[in-house]
Amino acid sequence: MSESAQLVSHRRAVLALVVVNVLWGSSFPFMKALNLLADEHFGVDEHTASGAFRAAASAWMIGLRFTLAFAMFAICCQGVMRRVRWSHFLAGIAIGCLFVVGMVLQVSGLSTIPASRSGFLTSLAVVWTPILATLFEKQRPRPIVLIAAGVSLFGVAILTGLLQWYDGGLSFARDGLGQWKTGDTLTLLAVLFFSGQIVAVDWFGKRLDSLAFTPSMFGTTAVSALLFFALIQPSIPEITASDAASSGWYALTIQPRFYVLIVLLSIFPSLVAFSLMNRFQPSVSPTQASVLYTLEPLMASTWAMFIPGLLSVWCSVQYANETLTFELILGGTILILANLLALWPAKKAE
Repeated sequence: MSESAQLVSHRRAVLALVVVNVLWGSSFPFMKALNLLADEHFGVDEHTASGAFRAAASAWMIGLRFTLAFAMFAICCQGVMRRVRWSHFLAGIAIGCLFVVGMVLQVSGLSTIPASRSGFLTSLAVVWTPILATLFEKQRPRPIVLIAAGVSLFGVAILTGLLQWYDGGLSFARDGLGQWKTGDTLTLLAVLFFSGQIVAVDWFGKRLDSLAFTPSMFGTTAVSALLFFALIQPSIPEITASDAASSGWYALTIQPRFYVLIVLLSIFPSLVAFSLMNRFQPSVSPTQASVLYTLEPLMASTWAMFIPGLLSVWCSVQYANETLTFELILGGTILILANLLALWPAKKAE
């Protein structure tokens, strides 16, 4: 391949990964809208919904989303399906188990925090992944990575309102505990599982055809989420109190405004985004790919500035467009800085 052809290939790979981040960013307001639809259907809100309800609703949405994604992958990528071997199948199961736990935690957290805030908190996976990777490899994290972790905590404190601007300077909020939401805790826990997923993808991807373990990852995510839903559904106070418990989820799912959102999520942020990622990420270095992935929270915030208003009309729910705030701008900027610090290249020995 000529140098010019390689340059075009690299540019195409970078553009493809930018598209991946655009698609991933769109999933945050869409999942937020699905949470609002579930709340409306069962007559709860962010203050009255039980933890069991949040977990079950998240698992139900994720199960449907990735069942459709798996079916579409099997239809559209039959050549890849024929390349799947036992090793690919097991790798996808391992990655899917980490991914589904992170997704359930993240979607549950979205019920109490804005989509833009969730996007920035999720971006911390870029900071914590190098730490987890070095521990997995039994090596000490580089000092710059530890500094990035500390900077990220500072950014989280501002983004969540624990630190606020008073009298010309930053200080702890007078109602610090009230500023921290359950969604913040759930999202930060999700980041740990997403970091584990990234490490697993890197480890298996160096040894196997990464696109070939995508279908078992989708399948594991769908089956695990639906099994978890089946286990937890009988213990939901909001549902067991109703005589129509078994038909409540079915009645929600067949609503056009609900299943259209699920289909959109299955096609674009799931099937298309993961296929592009697995296809084009090998054409750039891991560091370049990680830096590109820091675009996700910016894309999530951009979508959240105008998509909620459109979704509120389509879904007939109260979901206002988000606005730029001091906490979002400053906290988000610091988190992006922490991500870039964590990805700072190590010095090579002469």
